[in-house]
Amino acid sequence: MADLLRDHPAPGVLRLTLNRPEVRNALSLSLQRELDAVLAEVARDDAVRAVIVTGAGPDAFSSGYDLSELASMSPDETTAAMLDREELVWRYLTFPKPIVAAVAGAAHGAGNILAVTSDLRVGGPSTRFTMSSARYGGANLTWLLDGLVGAGQARDLLMTSRTVDGTEAHRIGLLSRFAEDGDVARLALDAATELAAQPPEGLREIKALLLDGPGRDLRTRYDRENTVARTTLRPRPITDLFSGFFTRSGRTAR
Repeated sequence: MADLLRDHPAPGVLRLTLNRPEVRNALSLSLQRELDAVLAEVARDDAVRAVIVTGAGPDAFSSGYDLSELASMSPDETTAAMLDREELVWRYLTFPKPIVAAVAGAAHGAGNILAVTSDLRVGGPSTRFTMSSARYGGANLTWLLDGLVGAGQARDLLMTSRTVDGTEAHRIGLLSRFAEDGDVARLALDAATELAAQPPEGLREIKALLLDGPGRDLRTRYDRENTVARTTLRPRPITDLFSGFFTRSGRTAR
């Protein structure tokens, strides 16, 4: 059985399922590399305009890195794997198309990294986040989590390693959308379908501008957006951009 499943649940949407339910969808290095390779392929495929990443089964999105695999590595192999994973995470974060994480069940350790570095996170009553690195003397997501939930909440989650349920995760901004009925897959598909319906070049630039924004002053961010709007996104004629409006109103632009 493949560790990564692919299907196309809606036009323009690719769903990637971490398929290791026997270990709660733990991320082996080979699985993470396969995910990276698929996304590199998808980045060049104009037919795919949004991606959903989810875990197989109801119990876990991902329980983190595969600890059994890590335990079998020598110190040098562990270091090499860590360096490899640093680049894999960065490429996932900067993937040019929107990614929706469908977080049903538990997300621990690297499962949190995968969720937080996605563009949208969808969960429900079964969702459980545990930022567990502090328990083991480690640190992760210090560079990104505060931008999602604020500095105070980030300190709480990262320093205490407490578990946050789906309701609280949605309240503090860790979840973008909350499926009250528990149907996380459906709500994630709704979100991905909305994204796939948008002009892809605009979403690509929005994502890039948001990622490149922190640390820059407000005027610089404002000017960069305007430059992108005038150049990379070269506006089409108003009659093309708002053709639906002009068709409905019977108006024509002069």
